[in-house]
Formats: sequence, C-alpha cells, structure tokens
Amino acid sequence: MTIDSRRQAACVLLAALLAMVAPAVAADEPAATALVERGELSVLFRDNSDSPRLLSGVDALFNVRQAAKFDAFDPDGKGASAGLNFEHIIGGHASPHNAFTPRQGRFDLERLPGGAGVRLTRRAEDDPWKTAATMTYTVVEPHYIDVDFRCTPTGASLFRERGYAVFFFANYMNDVADVPLHFRGIDAEGGQEKWIAADAPPGHADYNGGGTYRGREARPLAYDDDHNFKLNLWSYDYPRFTQPWYYGRAAHDMALIMMFDPRHADADEIRFSLFKFKLPRHPRPAWDWQYVIHRVEAGREYGFRARLVWKKFVSPEDCQAEYERWRAGLK
Repeated sequence: MTIDSRRQAACVLLAALLAMVAPAVAADEPAATALVERGELSVLFRDNSDSPRLLSGVDALFNVRQAAKFDAFDPDGKGASAGLNFEHIIGGHASPHNAFTPRQGRFDLERLPGGAGVRLTRRAEDDPWKTAATMTYTVVEPHYIDVDFRCTPTGASLFRERGYAVFFFANYMNDVADVPLHFRGIDAEGGQEKWIAADAPPGHADYNGGGTYRGREARPLAYDDDHNFKLNLWSYDYPRFTQPWYYGRAAHDMALIMMFDPRHADADEIRFSLFKFKLPRHPRPAWDWQYVIHRVEAGREYGFRARLVWKKFVSPEDCQAEYERWRAGLK
C-alpha cells in the first residue's frame, strides 16, 4: 500500500468512526466536527476550535459511489485539507486584519435540524472587522453541497475611505487532471461568449502565484499603494466570466463545480480566483472565489448563495446543465 493510499484509507476510516458517534450530537448543539452522509456524498465539517492547524468548513469530501477513496481536498499538508473555507476579510487599505482573520477566534458549528447539514456562526465581537457571519451548509442528494453565506458588518468605518470589503473563500484541491478554471466568458471587450480555460498566468505587478477573474460588468478594485495583501485584490482585465459558475477537472475523472447567486449587482458581486502555490511540485491548485461588498453599511445584511457539485466529469455541457437546473430551482 502506498503512502497516498494509506492516507486515503485513514480518511475513510475517520469518516466511518465519526459516523458512529455523529447521531449523538443533536441539532443546535455545538460540536467540533459533524459528519453528514447523504446521497453519494460523505462530508466531514469542522469548526474553528483547532484552526489554523485544522481549518473550518469542509474537512473531507468523498463521493462514495463515484470515487470512494479520493478526498476532493488536499489531505496531506498541514492545514490544507479544507474546502468552502472562509479565509480572509480584506479592506482596501493596509491592515494586520487583511489576512486570515476568519481562521482566528470562534466560529461555532451546530447541526441543522434533520441532520442534512451544519451552520458555522461568528459573532461580531469575535471578529476584528466587527462583522457577524454565518455559513450554512446543506448536503443535497445526489452530490451537492448548498451554501448560504450571510454577514452583517457593525463597524463600517473599519473599511475606511475605500469602503469595500472582500470576503475570500478557499477550496484547497487534491490532485487535479487540469489546473485551469473553466467558465463561460469573453476574452476581449465586445467578444462573443465562449468557453474559457483560465490558468492565472503571471504578468501583473502584484502577481503572487495566481490571480482573480471578474464578471463582464465588474470594475477593478482600487487599493492603497502600501497595501499588505495585494495578491487578492487585483484582477485580470480579460478574460471575464459571463455566467456566475466555474468547473475544474480533478483526478479520477471527477469534476468540482462552483455556482453562485448573485453574479453582479450594484451592492455586491462574485469573483473567481485561482492560486497555484503548490505547483509544479504537486498538481493541487486552490480553486477559490471572492464575495465583494462595494460600499459597506453598518447593520445591513449581505450575502450570497452557492452550490458545490462533486461528481464524475461528463462534459462542459453537462456542467452547464447542472448550473441551469440549480438556477431554475432558486427561489
């Protein structure tokens, strides 16, 4: 048995052991971890109590029918086995709180009634940006995780003159078959919509291992010259996406699809990010996204909905159909 296969077997064994004790954790009762098995998916969720050694969000994700021993997320590196992980809140000015503040302090986990998912909750007083937040994850048959993110800033002045806030979320992938993010988009002003394979090339002055793609209508974010976390604020001018979803091709013929609502509005928008810090040593990119609030208002609730799909790759058109079915079912 190879080292990788032993690690995969250990992840499966851990999931099985947690499944034996998970029913003892009642809905609304805080817990450090929760295992949800529904349809084809086995999902281990984790709170923030051991972060940053172990990250909150999805600790392990298996499709037990289509790739039973292959964790979607990197199982090997310290603090790397994480998906749908709330990673940063970033303002337009230099601040020690721009990097990794959601990984520090309390983010409590509770099971949802009925056992279909969990909610992570953070109080404004536990956040340096004074922003309360919830991440609700619901596992839906056969191979979906629905996400509902809500946040309420209570200290708008913390975002200073530029006034915007970037909420950054990470998927640290296990081995992939193809590094780029694939989306429908345009590669020049006035261009026709087509399939884009975006591989985050270097070239921008603030490039650091990857970059961000914005929607067709979105403008670049301005930030202070002395900003201490520029890599997550600049974005490519082109290509731009025209539909708010992307897919990536993982190993074992698996596909990870991320889809979002809303795509772009005057108040907020979604952006896609790809970072390649582990390449070329390991084929393990980070397939990430950003939620941008353009002008933070104290006491106002903001948020977005998303769906993660983890299943066998069929075709780009099949991924498109997954997005269209989800959109048609949104209320």
